[in-house]
Amino acid sequence: MKKYTILSIICLLIGFFVGRRTIKHEEVTRYVQGETIRDTITRFIPDTVYLPGELKYKYVYEIDTVYKDVPIVNHDATMMATIKDWNQIREYNKLLFDDTSGKLSLDLMVQYNELQCLSYAFTPLYKEMAIVERRIFEPFVSISMLHLDSFSFGGGFFYHNVGVRVEYSFYGLSVGVLYKL
Repeated sequence: MKKYTILSIICLLIGFFVGRRTIKHEEVTRYVQGETIRDTITRFIPDTVYLPGELKYKYVYEIDTVYKDVPIVNHDATMMATIKDWNQIREYNKLLFDDTSGKLSLDLMVQYNELQCLSYAFTPLYKEMAIVERRIFEPFVSISMLHLDSFSFGGGFFYHNVGVRVEYSFYGLSVGVLYKL
């Protein structure tokens, strides 16, 4: 019995030191989404104002009753079309970028030939790098009870996910193969 105890202690020490030496390091990179930053700007003061040149109309043509092949400009309809175009609200929604630095989208509203509203939303992405340590060789010790009066003890090791187990009891020696999920 003394021989088995010394042999078990030696196996435990060897397994401990070999297990400490066989560690695999992996670098894991993942991107974590940050908090979205939003803002809306509604009051704009122009930086530069240019003097207008010629007024541009939205021309509306009608066909002359006398000369059917010559179109004539309808002044009233042209003025109404120009005013409707000037009063029209135009909205623009653009995604400027969506990559590893984050996501930026712009919403613009134009009316009366001026920028009325500018909204943006920026969601940053943060890069997280972690080093994961995985043991390649893992020794283990086991003690089990078969009945109230019989015990067994043993040990073994795992190499990656496959393991070998040896167990001694008063009824004999048992050997097994294990798989870690």
